[in-house]
Amino acid sequence: MNSSNSSDAVPLRSAMKHHSSSRSNTPPAATSSPLAYTTPLPSSTSVSSPPGSIFSPIASPSPFTASLSTSPSNTLHAPTPVGGYRPKVSFDTFENPAASMFSFTLQVHSDGYSRTKDTRTYLCAASVDESGRNALEWTIENLLQDGDELVVFRGFDADVLEKDHDIIRSEAREYIRRIQERCYDADPDRRVSITLEFIAGKVTQTIDRLIALYRPDSLIVGTRGPRGMIQAMSSKFGATAVGGVSKYCLSHSPVPVIVVRPEGKVRKTMEKRRANPKRGTHFDDGSLRLRKTETRFSAIPMSPSVSPATPR
Repeated sequence: MNSSNSSDAVPLRSAMKHHSSSRSNTPPAATSSPLAYTTPLPSSTSVSSPPGSIFSPIASPSPFTASLSTSPSNTLHAPTPVGGYRPKVSFDTFENPAASMFSFTLQVHSDGYSRTKDTRTYLCAASVDESGRNALEWTIENLLQDGDELVVFRGFDADVLEKDHDIIRSEAREYIRRIQERCYDADPDRRVSITLEFIAGKVTQTIDRLIALYRPDSLIVGTRGPRGMIQAMSSKFGATAVGGVSKYCLSHSPVPVIVVRPEGKVRKTMEKRRANPKRGTHFDDGSLRLRKTETRFSAIPMSPSVSPATPR
């Protein structure tokens, strides 16, 4: 970012900046760099809240300047703001054939948010299935605190790019709007930064790049639950098997990994087991009960202390 930006602006990074390139510590002059764009948000456009919504529209922020180390064909997009949140610079490489990673990035932060030395960054791999929803929901409710940064990654196959890119962008804007609403519902006074990464390609490789890019304090992933033989074994203990992506993260991630189990499937497994008339009683209440073994000694008459004979 140029030094003329406002004090609450922070340097922005994008998932497309994974290649090694030499970057000068001194920002280039705005008059000589072809990669500096001044992108004012349209002040005439107002965001209206849906009927019955608790969110009130917010005013568009003042124009800002963004400096990108990408090709000039990359475009900037502003996500739809939700009450209490302010949009930031976003990145789009869908239309850039020279980009080695096709990504669409949206960023917002709460009013008054500022990054400090105590800020923690969480990377959540939120897939479209139930496991991804559980992972994101658990992160918002149990991990995210005031001043933290949440990076949500959603991957998809490169074949999806064959359809209209505007559809993908629209889905991303709607998704980050729902994340903002969920964060607001969980704690309206919590000031956080939210980054959404829509990236095409192999999920495991993308997670590695995002870890190197954002350096998160923790990685949160979901699991689809037990299957096959492992299901029969782990269901006895109310445990779940680890899926392919979560297993890869546990084996290769340089940061702590939190695997969120699907509570719905675990609950269903426990109810099915309780309904089995042949089940044992030592697995009740979903946990292994350790029964105390009562040791009983019979009353054996003991003679006065008798010392063994000492051989001569």
